[in-house]
Amino acid sequence: MHIRRLTLILLLPLTLALAASLAGADPSPAEADARPADDSGASTYAPEGAPLIHGRLALTLADALKMGLQNNLDVQVERYAPVIADHDVSIAEGAFDPEAFAEFGYTDNRTPSGNLLSGRTTTSNRVTDGFGGLRGQLPLAGTEYSAQFEGGRSSTNIPFQTLSPELTSAWSLSLMQPLLKDLIWNQPWTQVRTSRILMESSGENFRRAVMDTVSSIEGAYWSLIAAADAMRVAQKSLETAAALLDQTKTQFEVGVVSKVEVTEAQAGLSQREVNLIVNTNAYRNQQDVLIDLVMGPGLKSSSTLEIEPTDQPEEYIPYVIDVETAVERAFEARPELATARKEVERQKIQLRFAKNQRLPELDAILSFGQRGLSGDQNSRFDPCRLSNDPTCDPGDFPDLGQGNWDRAFDDYDDSPQFTARGRFSVPLPNTSARHAVSKTELELRRARTQKKRLEQTIILEVRKAARNLEASQEAIDAARDAERAAQEQLRAERIRLEYGESTPFDVLQREEDLVDRENELIGAFQAYRTSVTALDRAQGTILRNRNIKIAEVSTLR
Repeated sequence: MHIRRLTLILLLPLTLALAASLAGADPSPAEADARPADDSGASTYAPEGAPLIHGRLALTLADALKMGLQNNLDVQVERYAPVIADHDVSIAEGAFDPEAFAEFGYTDNRTPSGNLLSGRTTTSNRVTDGFGGLRGQLPLAGTEYSAQFEGGRSSTNIPFQTLSPELTSAWSLSLMQPLLKDLIWNQPWTQVRTSRILMESSGENFRRAVMDTVSSIEGAYWSLIAAADAMRVAQKSLETAAALLDQTKTQFEVGVVSKVEVTEAQAGLSQREVNLIVNTNAYRNQQDVLIDLVMGPGLKSSSTLEIEPTDQPEEYIPYVIDVETAVERAFEARPELATARKEVERQKIQLRFAKNQRLPELDAILSFGQRGLSGDQNSRFDPCRLSNDPTCDPGDFPDLGQGNWDRAFDDYDDSPQFTARGRFSVPLPNTSARHAVSKTELELRRARTQKKRLEQTIILEVRKAARNLEASQEAIDAARDAERAAQEQLRAERIRLEYGESTPFDVLQREEDLVDRENELIGAFQAYRTSVTALDRAQGTILRNRNIKIAEVSTLR
């Protein structure tokens, strides 16, 4: 006993110096509460309003969750992913959009030539032509199609060319149908299928992010309550130590106790001042954690906002947990597991595509079209040039002109053009395709193993959460009993002090034991509340149990 008193006396100057240096910091929340929250002196309550940066904001847990899901920047970041993934699907489906195409131009060619028919001369050819139409690829089957119309006008000075200007028109329809490679499992269609799966996965990832945010907000909310309770206990302990010091000084003045006992009481008061400063700092740090989660960008460097949690249940609801049922529920509701299933599905599609690409390329090509011709007779045309008859007169020959460009359509029925071809190719020994199949098979096996690993992790998480919840319920009962016992021990020690059978040091020890028991009870309640949240999160029911609908949360802010 004397050694403990001597140690406390030696440490008293250091303790007093530390308390004095820390006491010069910001006023405690108890002092801050004495200041008005605004000009009216009233607290500010705004569960629906915009983020506040000053004053006090009273929040229920439901209000904190609602504001957090509106303002939290982590949630806002995750909101973009499903929208972006939806655009990825549209981009992939755009591969099947028909493409309108056209090409037109003018050509003027002047070429020196010499032959038996025309002699030594410079031939001139002027061509104005163009074509246009639609082409594209059909979904699923991979059929490539093209519909085209073309027309042109050409003129020449070649004397044995019958028509000048010559007017042409034609149309054609062509199809290319893969029969082995690229049939159904072609790259564009595979991209559409996988993009849709990734879009669904992004929705599950967003749901996971919302669950994590809700869990974080609840944890921060309960931690703030625990920090406030710990600060309250430290404040009460400080007040108790101050009263004990006053009592000890009075006893010293009447000669009941010695100076050493007054010093012990002073040391106990200084130690509790330090404890209050530490707990106050922890409370303020926890305020920032919750404000960041709930207010998002509303937290500024100059913010003096203080959140007042209004949900402070004094009792707890005992839970009877069926772990097997909880695991089954988790397998149905956990977004992480849904994402893992989607990944397995995506790898199956990739494997089908890889196996298809291993096949030889065998394509059927079909085309059909018609052509027409019209124009005026070439003014330089001389039908007698090739005649041996000296009496040949070009005027004796009929005009070979066929008329305007619209007359070119008259030839369509007489000029059908049909093509049917087959095209075959295969790389030897097809190394890339074979190894792509092997690689995709391994990736599929890995995705299945990851899904199994995740299921095992979920089982562990549910078992741990259920065990922690049961333990926290038992800990609350035990902590309450311990707190009542510590209160009784402190009461008895005070009575002994009044009769001179104890010392202030012993009373402070009993009071410190009571503070420890009260903090244990605070921690037990905090563990119980966070364990409830953790069990709901592990089961994937945290949003359903809080009536949070993803459709209402997912809108971009």
